[in-house]
Amino acid sequence: MTNINFGKETEKLTKLIRKDMPALDFLIWDLTPFIPLMHNWRKNIVFIECNRVAVDSLVELVAREYPDYEVYAGIKKPILRIKLVDKKASIVIIAREGKTRREVEGNRPKLEKCLVDLLYFSKSEILPISLTDILDLWEHYLSNTDLVKFNELYRYSLRRYLGWFVSIFAYYLSKKTVLKTDERHFKSGMKNLELLKLVSA
Repeated sequence: MTNINFGKETEKLTKLIRKDMPALDFLIWDLTPFIPLMHNWRKNIVFIECNRVAVDSLVELVAREYPDYEVYAGIKKPILRIKLVDKKASIVIIAREGKTRREVEGNRPKLEKCLVDLLYFSKSEILPISLTDILDLWEHYLSNTDLVKFNELYRYSLRRYLGWFVSIFAYYLSKKTVLKTDERHFKSGMKNLELLKLVSA
């Protein structure tokens, strides 16, 4: 099983999708476990990933059953940027590759995927959640828990073109606390930081 527990709404949506679209292969998670660690965000967002041919049908189903939720959809990433709205919460439906990935267990993602995706969505301004909140999440899980497998985090971040950042952040945290991480990541982070400073000068 995945190493993190998501909210009750993901369970309800999972049952709904399995009932109405039993053949659909999908992934679902939400912000429930992360909201208490964020300073400036309190509304839940449910993320659903599925094959692109099923996106429109899934949007129709979810919009019909959840009229008090804001629903977004897109290929690879939501077409619309997620906004602060008056509705109860948001549901984001994203088309994904059909390949089996190691960062997924069943129809739930591992924590490593959640952290990288949230960073990517925030950095790309798809989510209106500040980078500060996301980096606080990263620091909490990397510094205060044993839940994150750093090699998996780094491997997935490479697919999001964020490997350089992950190594820099690991180097930054290594100056503040003891991390159970291969020191090669710290050295790589130090070099990446030096290059970043060089091109920014």
